[in-house]
Amino acid sequence: MDVERRLIIMRRIAGAVGTAVLQLLKWMLKIVLGAFKLFLGLVRLVLLLFCLVARVFLSFVRMGTF
Repeated sequence: MDVERRLIIMRRIAGAVGTAVLQLLKWMLKIVLGAFKLFLGLVRLVLLLFCLVARVFLSFVRMGTF
């Protein structure tokens, strides 16, 4: 085998490894962003429930003052 042929083979291998690493990083980023989106949805739900409880509590306090 001459040097040019070896370089072509090494470039193909490096390209395949690079593509695999990029795909792996892309899937890891998708998983992290999905988990972050789930966390933000949970925080939103907790805040909405807190606002609902606060409104009910304040309405009872207002009724008690009359």
